[in-house]
Amino acid sequence: MRCAKCGQEAPADAIYCPNCAGDTKTTDREVINGGLKGGAIGLAVGLVLVTVLLAFYDLERGIKAIVLTVPIGTFTTGLILGLVKAKREWK
Repeated sequence: MRCAKCGQEAPADAIYCPNCAGDTKTTDREVINGGLKGGAIGLAVGLVLVTVLLAFYDLERGIKAIVLTVPIGTFTTGLILGLVKAKREWK
């Protein structure tokens, strides 16, 4: 497998490239920004899903819980994926 940063060969099971792992470090601010970006995207996706759901159904008994939990779930998922992506520098 080739490293996306340095272009040198790296083991397929390696988490980090052994050739350039020490070259750049991800700052805490970049990780936080990645989490916020992922959370914002997740929240937007959740709100779109809720809008579509409400277009088809009225606020009935079970729908109220779904309307609340979908944006929370998508925000949390986006936040976690954004943090992981920023930490591992998947660019």
